[in-house]
Amino acid sequence: MLRFYDISKSYVDYLRKYDEKVPNMDYEKNNKFVCGIVMQIKEFNYYAPISSFSQKQRTNLLIKNKKGMAIASIRFCFMMPAPDFVLFEKKFKEIDKVDSKYADLLKTEYEYCAKHEEEILKKAQSVYEIGCNKNHPFNSNCCNFKILEQACKSYADFDFEIHKAEDKKIILPLK
Repeated sequence: MLRFYDISKSYVDYLRKYDEKVPNMDYEKNNKFVCGIVMQIKEFNYYAPISSFSQKQRTNLLIKNKKGMAIASIRFCFMMPAPDFVLFEKKFKEIDKVDSKYADLLKTEYEYCAKHEEEILKKAQSVYEIGCNKNHPFNSNCCNFKILEQACKSYADFDFEIHKAEDKKIILPLK
């Protein structure tokens, strides 16, 4: 089942060092967030940014409201692999307390995605294949998924090593 997540800004900044097409997730009012898991490739779970961009493109999927009007899109060309520890599930109830209008928009987007999950998963796979095929005419619009996978693995391994080193520093009291 698809979920909406906020993603660690420091992780996205890290990925941007490897591929400048990784979108900026930090905005003045509401940060961009991701929908996932849209795809699993080997050990990588992929998440795709939700954007207010609402024009049809080959590498996105429009999210529509109940009246059939495009209100946002899932930008598969900018999807990224991410380890679990950099993701934080969106809490609609908490958002509703602060900004009910924004919470209503998120709920509408989420309901659309939940109803179109199969289409989302197929589109993610299709765009991943475009992004991995240097000869495809839309390849240049996509993040370099293979490089992002390597960066994700390095980030996850590095974070694991930090935690492992911190565990060794724990000094237990003498009895």
